[in-house]
Amino acid sequence: MKAPDEKWMARAIELAGKANGRTRPNPLVGALVVQNGKPVSEGFHPYFGGPHAEIVALKKAGKRARQATLYVTLEPCSSWGKTPPCVDTVIASRVKRVVIGSLDPNPRNHRIGIQKLKQAGLQVSAGVLAKEVEKQNAPFFKTMRTSLPWVTLKLAQSLDGKIATARGESRWISSKASRNFVHRLRAQADAVLVGKNTAFLDNPRLQAEKGKLKPWRVVLDPKLELGPRARVFQGSQLTLVAVSEIALSAAPPRNDARGRILIPVPEKQGKLELKPLLQELASLGIQQVLAEGGGELAWSLLRERLVDRLIWIVAPKIIGGRNAKTAVEGEGVQKLARAFNLEWRNVYCLGDDWVFEASLK
Repeated sequence: MKAPDEKWMARAIELAGKANGRTRPNPLVGALVVQNGKPVSEGFHPYFGGPHAEIVALKKAGKRARQATLYVTLEPCSSWGKTPPCVDTVIASRVKRVVIGSLDPNPRNHRIGIQKLKQAGLQVSAGVLAKEVEKQNAPFFKTMRTSLPWVTLKLAQSLDGKIATARGESRWISSKASRNFVHRLRAQADAVLVGKNTAFLDNPRLQAEKGKLKPWRVVLDPKLELGPRARVFQGSQLTLVAVSEIALSAAPPRNDARGRILIPVPEKQGKLELKPLLQELASLGIQQVLAEGGGELAWSLLRERLVDRLIWIVAPKIIGGRNAKTAVEGEGVQKLARAFNLEWRNVYCLGDDWVFEASLK
């Protein structure tokens, strides 16, 4: 039965992907009902707050679900949220067998749905294409397991590793195609993280797609030095400012007239500690963070091994200059044996640029 199970689970994963970007903080989930080797109905979780995938598929199947097999990419939930527990509906549908892609990493549901299904007399198979399901929902799984968001570090540099000229000019190193690509990355993120120098020198808006309130903008500003006219404070998107706990002790309250929200963060050797900040973001429902630089932020994230995916855009330009900013700064490693080794995930052309996608080994 392994080959047919994988075949139908692959279809369920495909269905789940149809709602990409619309279900957060819920995961992508797909489901289908199969009777005598033929599909009866299909469904997927369409948007946050909407019906779950197995409910959609079972509703379409109606009485045809009896004695059939239900394929679902994630363990049916057993707790109340925006909707009732799915496991009760699955049991009431009178399906004979349930095939599950991955267990739910959420402690509220983990293995509980499977236990209830078995107690009700249903046959249960779990772990079919589990790695593929987890890959499709990598941010959700990481946040549930570690209380940290999934972090993508994106940098655009010249061929010689510069992110700006010695005078600070950085617009535009990468091509228009690459910049459009970055906008798509932002649309997939829950928050965009930048350092104070990037917010000051580039003065970005970090805009979301029209009409959307996410991604939130998160700025590292340890001593609250950014002026109120910075464009990162403009617009309807929420802006969170990470400030040193020490500086905040004598600073304004958490909410002030600029429309920003201040987040106190501990510091170490004069630098903000990023892991507590990311934990705070995760507690606010942020599962995907896009870090857009600059070099000091890139080094801090790498040093603490808080990066899950690296996207390096390399433009066919040479800038030069010993004082020009580089993609990764900080103190750097002192020995090559301590260099950060990468595992390539993808390499491709985008406009005139090259894009390298990798993860830390």
